[in-house]
Amino acid sequence: MNFRYVLVATTYYTILGLWLMGCNAAVDFGSAKANSPGAVTEADHILLAVADLDRSVRFYRDALGMHVEHRSIHFVMLRAGNFGVALSNRPWDFEKKGEPKGVGMIPHFTTPDMDQFASRLKEHGIPWLRNPVRESFGIEAFFIDPDGYQWAVIAPLLPK
Repeated sequence: MNFRYVLVATTYYTILGLWLMGCNAAVDFGSAKANSPGAVTEADHILLAVADLDRSVRFYRDALGMHVEHRSIHFVMLRAGNFGVALSNRPWDFEKKGEPKGVGMIPHFTTPDMDQFASRLKEHGIPWLRNPVRESFGIEAFFIDPDGYQWAVIAPLLPK
């Protein structure tokens, strides 16, 4: 067998395999130093198992305004600032089975303007789980994505 053919075929199938499996983009670990050896320095992303990848991409990209950083056949990484939402429609072999997904965990996005965020959700037909409420730390509201994952968004308090 021709060595050149083997090299090209190996390279092709390696790249195809990475594309089919998921994210092959490098994570930017920044220059953050841990407070103690081995401690975490920040949160990079959350991974959500979804039923319909395209529907979820439309929600996070179009309704929330995140940008697609990477996409493969079963995986999409979206970003808002330094935080990512990874979507996968392929189950992981180590995932918990038979339990409700996302129960008890509500990640929070931030927005500089709650009124504009509310208009964006309304434009995309996304209802509030809880309308925006003025809290001591900011204005907080809750909504769900197409797979039923709960999210919150907080905006800064505006001067009275």
